[in-house]
Amino acid sequence: MKKCDLLLRGMVITMNPDRDVYTDGYLAIKDGLVVGAGTNDSCEFIGEEETGGDGFIVMPGLVNAHAHLVQGCMRGMAEGTTFEERFFGFYYPMTGACDEERSYVSAMPPILDLVRRGVTTTTDDHFTHVHKRSIDGVLAAVKDAGIRCRMARLTINDKDAVPEGFREDLDVGLAETERVKAQWEDDLISVTASTIGITYCEPDQLKELWEWTDLNNRQFDIHAPAVFDQKYLAKRRGWEGGSFEWLDDAGILGPNVIAGHAQNLRPGEAELIANRGATIALVPDMEQVLGLVSFDARQFLDRGVTCGLGLDGPVVAYGHDLWTGMRSFLTGQRLGDEYRRRVSDETSKWTGEEVLYGSAEQALELATIGGAKALMMDDRIGSLESGKDADVLMIDRRGETHLSPPSAILPNLVYGNGPSPESIHRVMVRGRTLVENGEHVSIDRYEAVKNLDELQDTLFDEVNTRRFSRIRSRFNWV
Repeated sequence: MKKCDLLLRGMVITMNPDRDVYTDGYLAIKDGLVVGAGTNDSCEFIGEEETGGDGFIVMPGLVNAHAHLVQGCMRGMAEGTTFEERFFGFYYPMTGACDEERSYVSAMPPILDLVRRGVTTTTDDHFTHVHKRSIDGVLAAVKDAGIRCRMARLTINDKDAVPEGFREDLDVGLAETERVKAQWEDDLISVTASTIGITYCEPDQLKELWEWTDLNNRQFDIHAPAVFDQKYLAKRRGWEGGSFEWLDDAGILGPNVIAGHAQNLRPGEAELIANRGATIALVPDMEQVLGLVSFDARQFLDRGVTCGLGLDGPVVAYGHDLWTGMRSFLTGQRLGDEYRRRVSDETSKWTGEEVLYGSAEQALELATIGGAKALMMDDRIGSLESGKDADVLMIDRRGETHLSPPSAILPNLVYGNGPSPESIHRVMVRGRTLVENGEHVSIDRYEAVKNLDELQDTLFDEVNTRRFSRIRSRFNWV
């Protein structure tokens, strides 16, 4: 028998190329790596520690492909606001007032949201640089939580989309990116450069940002199309095409580009993305919350474009839960398909004979191996295969009424918005346990909540944004 550090037993969902699921299986971990997986009757391992058994689920950790973690201080405040009210009214002022310490406090609860529900890898798009070390506060929270992170430091400076006090010269932005990269990069954290969207950065400087990523073999993470792209590309820059057509015309669109959201495209842009090898971070939960009835991931998936699932910032991703994102992918796509069917053919009716597009299996793929591929990390994470890092989610479903009986376990997981936090038996990154029985092993979430409550109250008075809290509410708040 072979020795390993940890032997997990249960239903093992591997996400390997064959999508093997061992209904009575094992996963062996040694030195932070997966060293074996299979059926229990073929197990050749003895673990220094063994856990699990009948009623447990073992699967790859989830991958969140789009986030703005510092926005914890304004969680949910998008409700009842217009885009420009929230962006200029409190996005910029509240995050701009967050120094390193405050950014740590603001980011920690969203990070705990992620890891306590099984996310082991997240991205972060950080564009708050009034305090240059705001990003360091977020990364300190990431490091303390033990989660894996791909951090993109976004330089913004276009006068049409960015208030004067928040603009940053390109040379300063790249110098700070290099500083953050040198200080924080390790086996779990990587750093890249980008900007929010095309119209948030001067065109020649945007190209220079992309060239930095190309030179440094990094991803270029950009919202496309961003809201101001649609407002300013034609009006201020004389570009009548789409955002992806602009990126392609500038020589940017290629395999190192990952685009967030990627909805409301012009005809032919999805095929252009596929031809150039770019990847997409779908954000279906946020799109549904904001009422996008035309959400369409199928335009990418049918063309073989690599896609992952993301949540956006907690200001619009209210529960900050990737399981909700999986369900939203399916419901958003099906509603979008029906919308397109109705606007293209008024006589089209649902008959009940259709097999609706998408499946729980597909949603789970997007949230694991799909996200890993979209972030160019699939050589290390996203599936449970020998030699890969042991980023693992282990669920104890024995008390989960919505996960019983188990024959349709994946639909019940995805449509049921995942396991409850208390059923999360373990969450591991590189074999290190971060969460056990629903609680982070080293971070007090009650203290994290208390600190964030106090921070928001302070920021409301400091930057005069309390008026946006519960804006347009019909209730009488006494």
